[in-house]
Amino acid sequence: MTGRSPPYTVSFVTLGCAKNLVDSERALGALEREGFALTTEPAEADLIVVNTCGFIEAAKQESVEEILRLAALKEEGRPRRLVVAGCLSQRYRAQLEAELPEVDRFLGLVDPAETVALVRSLAALEQREPPACSSPAPAVPPRRLTTPAHYAWLKIAEGCSNPCTFCAIPLMRGRLRSVEPDVLVAEAQLLAAGGVRELILVAQDTTHYGADRPSGDRPPAERFRLPDLLRRLGTEAPGLAWLRLMYAYPAHVTDELLEALADTPKVVPYLDLPIQHTSERMLAAMRRSITADRQRALLERIWERVPGIALRTSVIVGFPGEREADFLELLEAVRTFRFERLGVFPWSAEEDTPAFTLPDRVEPAEVERRRTELMQVQAGIAAQRNRDLEGTLTEVLVEERLDDLVPFHYLGRTPADAPEVDQGIYLELPAGAFPERLRHLRPGDIVRAEVVGATDFDLEGVLLPEPPR
Repeated sequence: MTGRSPPYTVSFVTLGCAKNLVDSERALGALEREGFALTTEPAEADLIVVNTCGFIEAAKQESVEEILRLAALKEEGRPRRLVVAGCLSQRYRAQLEAELPEVDRFLGLVDPAETVALVRSLAALEQREPPACSSPAPAVPPRRLTTPAHYAWLKIAEGCSNPCTFCAIPLMRGRLRSVEPDVLVAEAQLLAAGGVRELILVAQDTTHYGADRPSGDRPPAERFRLPDLLRRLGTEAPGLAWLRLMYAYPAHVTDELLEALADTPKVVPYLDLPIQHTSERMLAAMRRSITADRQRALLERIWERVPGIALRTSVIVGFPGEREADFLELLEAVRTFRFERLGVFPWSAEEDTPAFTLPDRVEPAEVERRRTELMQVQAGIAAQRNRDLEGTLTEVLVEERLDDLVPFHYLGRTPADAPEVDQGIYLELPAGAFPERLRHLRPGDIVRAEVVGATDFDLEGVLLPEPPR
């Protein structure tokens, strides 16, 4: 008697941002529901989907290198099929098809239904149909989380309608399309029921949420506005402990949003607010829809309205036409504002964007000098900010148990730190007698700690003898 063939196994490799990751998780959830097996090991897969990034030149190169690496695995026999999807494929599909014959299929942006249909057709070529799914489609599309189980990203909108001259996102993702608030609340509830403690809101511009869908006179529960969505998530998703807001666009930050950040249960005092520059000339050339004076006033208003808020930002150096005076103005602003977190990125020449044809490009060596100088200044600011925290008390979300890093027992994050991009806090147990429950904390537990030490990049703390929540 011939036994059944083993299940057709799919693996995803996701590159780029958290928004891409959400796309992959939704596709994985749909595949799992349809009966396909999933694996994180490419060499164990029958089929691999590479969800690529095409945001800047470095991301494109990383995507192509990963495709070639997996194509080499395919030559060795596993995987048998290689599919390329995502932003790079969306934008350069014809070119990729011509240059990468080792790839079996190309898709555009990852769509769960399209991904399932393609995988099913490729599996059928090998007579490897998965078992039929007889249950009705769920109201909320399933997601297979690839993050640790205690946090997840919630993508609240797709695309972007901002006019930034350096950005290729609208060319790949289209214009802004906000997700229905009821759908987002239901997804948040499902994630929380599955053990997610921290939910991180993402979009290309979270603060523009709902701009494509006027609220009019709708009641608060139906409004397409970010403050209303935050308030609903803060009260209608039991089990969540922290809500965090990323990718805020300065020109769209309102007083109503600041009120929601300040007074909504579970929203941590944190905001990711990419300013990109502080020079009036550069902000105009980048078409950031905000003046230097308005941006400075906004920062001051944020610090006033949301006490204790931690600000993460990013800036671009080497944009065409950036003079030394513009750079020095940016450098002085960083010294003055003392952001908790700062990323510095060299301008990337992206074809078909308005900035691509601008004259007066800055020499690469000079761009790198400016980037390095800014990072050195920020390193000193971050180190001093960490030292200023010594002796303070803070909440900590436990990330993992440390079994071999004496004297520390746990690694966690404070409300001022987003996963993957910010720093952590290493925790040791209090001296002498302490509650046994502190020995058995799990990822996602929230505890209290005193900050007792600091390095340039991390904090050190002692757990307080309080029950975790």
